[in-house]
Amino acid sequence: MHKRLIWVFVILIFIVACKKDNAGSNAPQITPVQSTIKADWGDEIILTGKNIPLDASVFFGENQATVISNNGSEIRCIVPNSFDDQLTTSVYIKYKDQTIELKNYITLNAPLITSFTPTQAIGDTVIIKGNHFSTFKLHVKFGDTEAKVVGLSKQSLKVLVPDDIKSIHTTISVTSQLQTALAGSTFEVLKPVITNITPEAFIGDKVVITGKYFHPLGPFFVYLDDEQVGATIENNGVISFNVPYKTYPGRKTTIKIKLLEYEVTYPVDLKIKDNWVMVSKGIPFSAYNATPLIIGSQVYVVAQIKGFRDDGFYLWRFNQTDFSWTKIGNPITTVKGSYRVGTNGSKIYLYNSNGPDTFYECDPTSGTWTTKANFIGPQRNDPVMFGIGGKLYMGAGAHYVDNIRKSIDDWYVYTPATNTWAQIADMRKGFEDGYPMALAQSVVINNIAYVLCGGWFEGYKYNPAANTWTGIQNALEPRTQVGVVAYKNKIYTLKGYLVQNVGNSNRDIFSYDPASDHWEFEPVKVDPYSDELDFAFISGGKIYMLSYDASESQNNLYEALMLP
Repeated sequence: MHKRLIWVFVILIFIVACKKDNAGSNAPQITPVQSTIKADWGDEIILTGKNIPLDASVFFGENQATVISNNGSEIRCIVPNSFDDQLTTSVYIKYKDQTIELKNYITLNAPLITSFTPTQAIGDTVIIKGNHFSTFKLHVKFGDTEAKVVGLSKQSLKVLVPDDIKSIHTTISVTSQLQTALAGSTFEVLKPVITNITPEAFIGDKVVITGKYFHPLGPFFVYLDDEQVGATIENNGVISFNVPYKTYPGRKTTIKIKLLEYEVTYPVDLKIKDNWVMVSKGIPFSAYNATPLIIGSQVYVVAQIKGFRDDGFYLWRFNQTDFSWTKIGNPITTVKGSYRVGTNGSKIYLYNSNGPDTFYECDPTSGTWTTKANFIGPQRNDPVMFGIGGKLYMGAGAHYVDNIRKSIDDWYVYTPATNTWAQIADMRKGFEDGYPMALAQSVVINNIAYVLCGGWFEGYKYNPAANTWTGIQNALEPRTQVGVVAYKNKIYTLKGYLVQNVGNSNRDIFSYDPASDHWEFEPVKVDPYSDELDFAFISGGKIYMLSYDASESQNNLYEALMLP
């Protein structure tokens, strides 16, 4: 009996031991790997083992993976995106309250660029070949500029060359899976080529530039004489723009196109077809009430330096080659009141209304001023001067009687050879209370002087041989501070200030024919502006008008080849 109990006890122990062995052999196990594996986000990987619970979950760090299948010995799952922005992470297999850890099990592959297509136009598509490209946190850059990805596979990227690319030479980079790869060669934007331009155009006309590699979506600019103009990049081979209103000093303009560091200049200039062209901006002197003086082939004005009213009056000579003005000699500093200048064809003369010295002569070659015999007539403001036969004539203007501004119409002649004044016939009588002939302009045609644009409609002509004044047909509009020139035996008035708004301020040019005593409006535009104060002259066969506003913030010089 005792032996039988011992055998029963031994058998029980054996049975329990066998159950423990069976329990150990059924525990979940994952086959270990010798080192970290490489993978991409979104890859399918296989975890092998045995007795893996069918409801087991897989985590990459704290990010749960999608399990495709689990047959107890193999778990097929997808590598999740991100896993906490770590290149290397541990993998956890979780079931019930148990966890199996595969420490630092997986490391992300670095992206690789093997090549890119040679497309080199901004906005075009570039195909980047390589490997390990993922949509998550994907960035493609040209230098520092982000590019738009329009197609993606693991081994290929289709991107658009960014419009705001910063340089013609740049490196392509791809950032994927938290790592950045650089292309081995430099991306280069193709240099634009101009093959042709519209050869000539009027201001406002459309000009077409043809060529190639104009990069319609890129930072492309068109310049005329280094001034940027608004242009349309119609396609990769056509640019167009309308000729802007600006200065064209040589009646032509150089076309240049710029793209990033590229500058391409067309070797043949665009010709401007307009008759009236603005050729320069800005002058060094105050143009207000200035009078152009012609001596031989030279043009002079007497004026103060702009912005320096107390510095005296200088003689300035016009340089037609570059439209500049050169200061000649020293200033005359005694002029304090109303003044007027004129020439007899060889010397320049200045009347100073607030003496004690009222009359001066200037040698135009040196700019030296000399005091001459005082004017013998009554003091006046804004008179008129002209020269005929070597003598100088002065008269008209305005003066004040009991603080009332009145017209004064007497005239005098100065003879330089004897330094003497003499009175001549009055221009008119009975106009003391009418509009003064002040700030009027004068021109001489065939030794007959014409005085006009003095503030109202009237005009007069003087015949020195007969010492007579005769009225001419009234002007069509009353204008003052107007440019007046004699051209082909006609008189032309250019722009000016419309007095009391009598007339049309958009009319630019009127002509007067002395032979028929007839005024006519010429439907020709000088510029797009309305009223403009100005003076005008002819030099080298071309007509010039220098305009200015009351504040002299703008001074524009216009040139015409002819008058109608």
